[in-house]
Amino acid sequence: MDPIRHLLDEHHAIMIEVADLRAAARDLAARGEPALPAALRVLRRIGHLMETQLARHARKEDEVLFPALEAIFGTDGTPTAVMRVEHSEIHAQGELLRRTLAELNAVEHPAIEAGGAQLRSLVAAGGSAEGLASTAAEIIRLLDTHFGKEEQVLFPMAAHLLGEAQLAAVGTAIEQLLFGASVA
Repeated sequence: MDPIRHLLDEHHAIMIEVADLRAAARDLAARGEPALPAALRVLRRIGHLMETQLARHARKEDEVLFPALEAIFGTDGTPTAVMRVEHSEIHAQGELLRRTLAELNAVEHPAIEAGGAQLRSLVAAGGSAEGLASTAAEIIRLLDTHFGKEEQVLFPMAAHLLGEAQLAAVGTAIEQLLFGASVA
């Protein structure tokens, strides 16, 4: 497996899904609360994508690609250190989105007597159309910036610095992650 091609292909697949998030964010920003029902379906799907597909992608980088590069240039103040920080920021935004959506779902449930008060509180804390549009815009910004850095700087650097044998080892380790085997 060519690990760089594999990671680029995953970027592409993720960004296809993010196109729907872009549309939902624009719709929320333009129409506000009337856009919520359609936007919530997209936001839930993106929250799930971030928890699954994007998390697995970041794990491949954090546990396999980055250590291979760090063996060459270290960890402090390096591009991989920046990428790790950005992974944390992206995961934090995904968690915020999932938590907000879970709370919205809970207060929308008719069995909750205090739902009206909880919903007003949640809207004030970011569960409104404006708050969700802002969270979506931040996720888009983080992914655009992060993937851009990886595609324009980190991946070409990896292709240049890692020899054929090292790239093959990275590819094998990614395959082990894909199929559930632990990476030594």
